[in-house]
Amino acid sequence: MDNLTDLKQIWLSAKTDSLPGAAQMLHMIRKYRSTNLIKKIVLIITAILLTAVMVSVVFLYKSSMLTTKIGEAMIILAGIMLVYTNIRSLGRLHRVKDHTNKEFIAYLEQVQRNRFYYYKKTQVAGLLLVSIGLLLYIYEPVCKNFLWFISAYSVLFIWLLINWLIIRPRAYRRQARKLGETINKMVQISKQF
Repeated sequence: MDNLTDLKQIWLSAKTDSLPGAAQMLHMIRKYRSTNLIKKIVLIITAILLTAVMVSVVFLYKSSMLTTKIGEAMIILAGIMLVYTNIRSLGRLHRVKDHTNKEFIAYLEQVQRNRFYYYKKTQVAGLLLVSIGLLLYIYEPVCKNFLWFISAYSVLFIWLLINWLIIRPRAYRRQARKLGETINKMVQISKQF
């Protein structure tokens, strides 16, 4: 009987002030879902608009060099790839409505694995397509003037390096940290139940 009293004391003395209640948990899940839905929808719309602009450029600007046509095709392909991957992701996110805590944690862990794959494979492929496409696309307008050629390729090369080496890794680390924190919170809460 003494052990039962000790167990009751431990149970009553456990601090749960920092843990959110059920309503806060539901709010956290809904907020995560709605924020990511909005981000995905905005990204899809932006990618569709930019791809449509590039398609219209193909029809309005009659390029004469093969490099320009290949660059246009690569940029359009990268836009289609971005739209496709985000629509698939949107579908997975849309199915996360009435999940239990464990199902939601499993979903978040899958998101974490998907983001890592996206960062290592899909994003690299898309950025390669866009980078090479841009390098080929701007050749025709600047090839006749050496100063324009050097200036345009220098600016584009610096911009691509900044995207590849600074912006892309920072964005991934920031997103991975936020997702990791969310997963940790959810795991701590589910352990309490």
